[in-house]
Amino acid sequence: MGEPMSPTLGKRIDALEAARTAAPVRLTPEETAEAACQYEAYLPEPMDPDPRATAYWATVTPHRIATDYDAMLKGAQAPWE
Repeated sequence: MGEPMSPTLGKRIDALEAARTAAPVRLTPEETAEAACQYEAYLPEPMDPDPRATAYWATVTPHRIATDYDAMLKGAQAPWE
């Protein structure tokens, strides 16, 4: 790909990163409450877990997961459907 970074450049980047300061975000209580409301509005509605999916994940092997995932990438339904 690219050339490896020289030790000097690496030290300079490390120094720049160490010296970098970020201004802290300061919100009023009203802004905090508004941000929380906006965040909650974007969350999806919780769904009840599918017992078939729960049983699948409780008993499946890593090899089977890989096989099923490969099939799902090719358009197959999830094994618990």
